[in-house]
Amino acid sequence: MAFWRKRPKRRFRAFDRSELPEAPQPTFDEMLAEGLMVAEAAARMSLRNRFIMVALRGDEPFERERAAAAAREALYELVQEAEEVAERIAEERDAAARRDGRSSHEHDYRRADGPNLRRREKVYAAISTELWKRRSDPEYLDALAERAREEAWDEVAGAIDARLAREWSGWPQIEVDEAYEAERDVRVHDLLEDLDRDVQAAEAERARRAAAADPFRGYVG
Repeated sequence: MAFWRKRPKRRFRAFDRSELPEAPQPTFDEMLAEGLMVAEAAARMSLRNRFIMVALRGDEPFERERAAAAAREALYELVQEAEEVAERIAEERDAAARRDGRSSHEHDYRRADGPNLRRREKVYAAISTELWKRRSDPEYLDALAERAREEAWDEVAGAIDARLAREWSGWPQIEVDEAYEAERDVRVHDLLEDLDRDVQAAEAERARRAAAADPFRGYVG
């Protein structure tokens, strides 16, 4: 008969966060590059949404000059946002300089957080400066607008494909062969005739309803 020997319990030390390796801090240039990448993505999203609305309304043709102007406007809004963030961080840094001790949560800044806050402030100020420069670069504006236009078209085309897939999934497949191509002009002519008859019928019905609603219809004075 086998007897199992009970293993002694191991005692573990309490977790000490100070023994963890210090995470490497990103450099100023890395923070600036990441901030500009995020800002550019936000600008493209703003432009993409604007181009989609214009395309759906169909009341404004796409022009490079107007697209570049829209890109310049989107960048201006981001410049203002970056400046506002830099000002808010400066206020938080001033308030943190008057508080000692350890912070109780992520946004409870203290005197020790001053250097990091100052660096973040400088990063956002640099982002604002760089975006302002890009507003005056025609090539950058054209490239930004063109990429946003391509993303807008991809989204619109995807929505159209999805709708067609839903609404036409039950329709029979049409085989496109030489006969189908040869008879295209005939089909177009027949379609135009049908449309013309529908328009004439609609006009006649509109005239009938207008006559029926005329309070002086049949009056002889």
